[in-house]
Amino acid sequence: MSDSGPHSPRHLTILDPDGLECLLAAGDAGDLRGLAAWLSERPRHSIGNVFIEVFSPIQIEPLPTPPGIGVTWICREGMRPSPRPGIGVPRGRALADAVDAWLDEWLRVGDDADRHFSIWMGARSSSVMQSFWLDVEHELAERWSDAGR
Repeated sequence: MSDSGPHSPRHLTILDPDGLECLLAAGDAGDLRGLAAWLSERPRHSIGNVFIEVFSPIQIEPLPTPPGIGVTWICREGMRPSPRPGIGVPRGRALADAVDAWLDEWLRVGDDADRHFSIWMGARSSSVMQSFWLDVEHELAERWSDAGR
């Protein structure tokens, strides 16, 4: 199985000279194997969070992580549906909201709070997440290109 298609996870690393390894990973049930492999290669002193969107709690399974990494499972099954009848929570919407909140807390805290970030960007089969990740990549490229001026 190739990791090079349009729906494959992407990896982004931003370097901090102080060496604090801060991780963010987000994906869905289809990403678990690749995400587990990526996490197994992260430094033991890493801190951060992994967000995984699933439809049902039955899809939750153990995910080994470094000690400072939390795992948040987001289950769409019990979420309040859209006000429009017959429309549920779009796949990827709750995941994008959770990641966006994490970015607000850890990354968008000011120009002097640069850290070494590793971001694993999965759930690419969701159109919501594809758009979200493009926006994040653009935001980060702009943020660090401005910092270099």
